[in-house]
Amino acid sequence: MYKIAIIESESIIREGLSVLISKESGFTVDFQASAPVALFRQAWLTPPNVILLDMMMPKNYGIEVIKEIKKRWQVTKILIFTLKDTEENICAAFRAGADGYILKGTTLSELIVAIKSILAGQYYVCPEILPQIINGYLKVEKTCLGNNLNWNLTSRETQLLKLIAAGYKNKEIADSLCISLKTVETHRATLMRKFNAHNVATLLSVANQAGVPPCQLCKNIIVNQPIEMCAGSVTPMELCTMPPA
Repeated sequence: MYKIAIIESESIIREGLSVLISKESGFTVDFQASAPVALFRQAWLTPPNVILLDMMMPKNYGIEVIKEIKKRWQVTKILIFTLKDTEENICAAFRAGADGYILKGTTLSELIVAIKSILAGQYYVCPEILPQIINGYLKVEKTCLGNNLNWNLTSRETQLLKLIAAGYKNKEIADSLCISLKTVETHRATLMRKFNAHNVATLLSVANQAGVPPCQLCKNIIVNQPIEMCAGSVTPMELCTMPPA
């Protein structure tokens, strides 16, 4: 029996949903409330399997609620049930951890399908918001395509990025690759410029988002000496080897 919790500000909608969902075989409405705070006050032995959540909350409070639910109960699925259908709200909800998104104009049969879909580990969106989802996806794709034009790395730059990610200092990289310290510094400056980064943390973060896997090191040479890193040391470390620049 799957436990459902309903968070809905309108009592008539909340009670109606409770009655209708409870008639479905395998579902029980275990909890209902007008505000999320009541949900967090419960001492759950086992949390609900699905939380049906209204997004009609002031400012970005609904997004914070989604994050808090996922933080407390990672296995709990969240189905947004709302009137808000803007691209911004939909994308923000999924980024925060929502598993499904449907509008209040939906039918009962579609609501049940949505609940069953997210319980099966799938994402679900109602047909009415598909244009917004596609539009948001295409915007991201266009942005990534435009950015990638500036992220074309040479083999040497990719190699250095991997070694920087592994915690190597400029001098250690120069010695390992048999290139000058100045050459390493030049490549490093080029990487910073290409990724519009001003420090190593930003460089690695942006590179990872761009799809550059800096931690997948080539397996050519084993270095037995530990390499100093901010969180300790690593040994042995596998390095890439290429002809000197």
